[in-house]
Amino acid sequence: MPEGFVSTALTLKKSVLVAVVGAVCLAQGASAGGDTTERVRGYFCDAKADQIAFLNAKARGESEIMAANMVNKRLAKMSCAPYLPATAVPSGDHTIMEGGLVYKLQSYVFLPEKVERWSGTVLGSLQVVAREQDI
Repeated sequence: MPEGFVSTALTLKKSVLVAVVGAVCLAQGASAGGDTTERVRGYFCDAKADQIAFLNAKARGESEIMAANMVNKRLAKMSCAPYLPATAVPSGDHTIMEGGLVYKLQSYVFLPEKVERWSGTVLGSLQVVAREQDI
């Protein structure tokens, strides 16, 4: 047998072994990340824009029930609703600035339906309010 053939065969075996070990490590990492379910509850909306409209209404002083009703009436469908404790997988956090308000939105995939819903809070306002002593 030629000498180059043996060295090529060993290199090929090493490459295959490295590829298999890498695939096993990636598969374990993916399964570990996919098992991070949480029990969540509260008001969730079907879309990010619906959640922002819901949070806007709450920031204006509406209760959660009234804010959800306002959004649902505007859309003419049920988008925002309260959820009792349910199992969901967090799929991302988003910070959005719109209309002078800062929102922190969280996306969840509810199990077993595998449907994405949005939740969030208003972090604060970027608008400067004149104080009486400044006038």
